[in-house]
Amino acid sequence: MESSRNKTSAVMRRLRPLAGSYRYYPYTPVNVSGKKEMREEVVRLGVELSLHVARSMFLLSDDISRMLGFCYRLLRYVTPLRNPVIDRLILVMHFVYFKDIKPKKKNNGEDDCGSSDDQERVFALIRAAWKDFGAGILILGRLWLALIRNPDGFDGCQISRAIVRFKQDVLKRLDDKLEDVNGFARATLESNISDLWKSLFDVEDKEAAEVVLSRALRETFTPILGKGKEADIPGLVRIHPPYILGEDFKTEEAKEEVVRLGVELCLYVAQYMFLLCDDIRKMLRFCNRLWRDTTRTGHVLDRLLLVMHHVYTRYMEPTKIGVHGKNSVHWKSVVRTRRDFSRGFMRLSSVALSLKQGRKCGRECTRPVETTVKELEEKLGCVEKKGVAEANGFDRDAIEPEVLEIWKSLFDVEAKEATPTLQAIKDGILRDLACFNLA
Repeated sequence: MESSRNKTSAVMRRLRPLAGSYRYYPYTPVNVSGKKEMREEVVRLGVELSLHVARSMFLLSDDISRMLGFCYRLLRYVTPLRNPVIDRLILVMHFVYFKDIKPKKKNNGEDDCGSSDDQERVFALIRAAWKDFGAGILILGRLWLALIRNPDGFDGCQISRAIVRFKQDVLKRLDDKLEDVNGFARATLESNISDLWKSLFDVEDKEAAEVVLSRALRETFTPILGKGKEADIPGLVRIHPPYILGEDFKTEEAKEEVVRLGVELCLYVAQYMFLLCDDIRKMLRFCNRLWRDTTRTGHVLDRLLLVMHHVYTRYMEPTKIGVHGKNSVHWKSVVRTRRDFSRGFMRLSSVALSLKQGRKCGRECTRPVETTVKELEEKLGCVEKKGVAEANGFDRDAIEPEVLEIWKSLFDVEAKEATPTLQAIKDGILRDLACFNLA
């Protein structure tokens, strides 16, 4: 029983990614149930981003002017607005330069450029990571604002997802693009940088803080005043705001939630198909009735049809699993869930249509579908007490990525020329299922 429940958990379980894709699954789960935990997590993200900034400073430290130019443009090109995230980055840059880089350089920290080949290689690394740095600073600022005042009304789940996306879209990419360099002592720096970030959400004495920041800015960037192009790294452009916690974040998250819920619903359909495969006719009748109970039009219902056809032709028909003409012992239990399935798919279809039409839609739109999925999970737990579906060949881990492959294009724009082809495919599937039912 426990094993079955673990395999079929809908609300708590999240889909695994397809190979090479993290779009529909956070690669690092986050347990941040309350505001305090979220704030602590954001502080940790700030420390991690700062360590990547410090690593870049060490990479550029053979040319102090360009290293400081990189820091200056990172602050100015990303956002003209000051906030506590920017303030901490200023303090980090000041600390790293004066405590770890300048004392170790010859000529009191004057430029000591390496070879042009080495310099160009480092510039290429910085250019590759530039947009990720910018996105990281902007997202951290939005996370800070959401956890202080939350003017955009993001709920805890959306903030948690933003934290996860920060890890996969910013930190992971920076980790992949930057390389370690001699002199970069991460452990020592991490401890000192953590001290600068730990007060991110504290109420500070504004006047005293401004004095410290003004001194840090003056001491750090005075050496490059008037240097112009000498302090430039070619290719560092202004950063376009990322979508995470931006204007369209709720809508994009709702789209991904629709895909996840669609996959979950279809996996339950597949599991019921395996549960009923001791009577192929009854199993196909279940699919047919489920199809008839819905509107049978729309991208969501098309994918339901594709999944039912795929499961039957891929896992049942070739292996001749099941029998014809024998009454399934689970038919009465399964048929009671038909209304739950049709209600879930109809609601999901309505949400998907609204999103396709460009309407604003957040998690409040998908919650009724989540409720339906949870109800189906509970009913399946009552029916599937002995793991009959799994004994009949149901392997969720094998089927899940195949179902996701069908669903992941739900919100892609389809060419008008493709409509007749798609309709022909659907008609062919319906004919196949009808023939199987008559066999």
